[in-house]
Amino acid sequence: MIIIFPIVFIGTMAKMILKTFFKPDGFIYNIAFLDRIPQSVLRLIDFMLTSIGQLTLGILGVYIVYIAADLTAKLYQRDGKFAGITAILTLLLMAYRYDKLPSSPSFNFYQRLLNGNSLLFVLALGYGIGQFYRVLTPSQITFPQNGSNPNSLRLLQKRAFSSILPLIISISFGVVVAIFLNSNTIYHAWFNSYSSLVSAAQEHRQLWLTLLASIGITLMDWLGLGVPYSTMAMSGESFTVNLNYALAHGTPWNVPYKYLGSSLYNSFANFGGDGLILALIVAILLTSNGSYMHRIARWTVLPTLFNSNYATIIGLPVLFNPLFILPFIFLPIINILLTSLAIAIHIIPSTPYPVLQGTPGPLIGFLGTNGNWGTLIFTLILLLLDIVAYLPFVKLALKVEYRLTLEEEDVVSHGKNN
Repeated sequence: MIIIFPIVFIGTMAKMILKTFFKPDGFIYNIAFLDRIPQSVLRLIDFMLTSIGQLTLGILGVYIVYIAADLTAKLYQRDGKFAGITAILTLLLMAYRYDKLPSSPSFNFYQRLLNGNSLLFVLALGYGIGQFYRVLTPSQITFPQNGSNPNSLRLLQKRAFSSILPLIISISFGVVVAIFLNSNTIYHAWFNSYSSLVSAAQEHRQLWLTLLASIGITLMDWLGLGVPYSTMAMSGESFTVNLNYALAHGTPWNVPYKYLGSSLYNSFANFGGDGLILALIVAILLTSNGSYMHRIARWTVLPTLFNSNYATIIGLPVLFNPLFILPFIFLPIINILLTSLAIAIHIIPSTPYPVLQGTPGPLIGFLGTNGNWGTLIFTLILLLLDIVAYLPFVKLALKVEYRLTLEEEDVVSHGKNN
């Protein structure tokens, strides 16, 4: 996660700047009157930022599978470079859409495997291929005992030939997986699992279904199987009904569907993206001055403020980190429950109005009610409670980071003494 952070940070910034600053429905684009920029310039900016986003986050799996295989092989003193190349080839074979190619020759892949939507699967693949190299190749080829150069011509030749067997096994495994994935039934069942949860959380009018779907979404995001750099759309049939009611009556109060999932989640449980990451960043900035976590928080506070949190959850990391799983999954649920209670007793109205892309999380509820000040105060209170709730988990993470640092220093000093 640490190694991949710079790439993810660049991609996250590119996506955030594009959707917030240079899209017609972007937050900064509208309040800063950036529509005055010539369309030719906007198209050029769109091209550059889209390209950066696609070549960073869009093929993130390629980078991660190489790093995972490389580090795993090196951990057991095996050839990391060949393991990484093997992992990339295997992943591309799995993602290759051989039965959906157009008539003209070109490459076509299942993007879900290549981007961040299948992070857990890609990490497991890289680790597995690293284990292949551990079992099937000798260690002395990469780390010769006589102190000779491991990149000499003779040793490179041995390393290349020793990689043939794990390469053949990995390719065979990739082809078998590709056959299954190119079955429409299997692929669509896998692909639609996350989108079905999003639809359930967004469109359901029953609060308990919204809560269950929200738990599923945040859990999949924590496992690297979701799309944490996207936001749930405030749209759909029920949302349109609420919007039409508010426009016809001139008020957000008493809309037909007060507890609509998309409105509740986006307005009050999505500060800084899934898992209320903005609250986590503030908690880190308040308690961890000088630490690695503090540096990550400073670097990623801007995109997170505009609900682009992928760099944060990769850099800290939050993904796969058991220290943050409880607040990441359950704090949004608590926010939804508190908001539903406030709506039920008429402290705040529902949020029937759409908001611009990239609107800062704490302002979504305020703007979604067309400027209800009570909603803004309630939102800030929720954010404060979320920050307080994250503080003990941040302190525990800092203790773990400190202990890891001490252990590494002990290992280095022990090695020097030997």
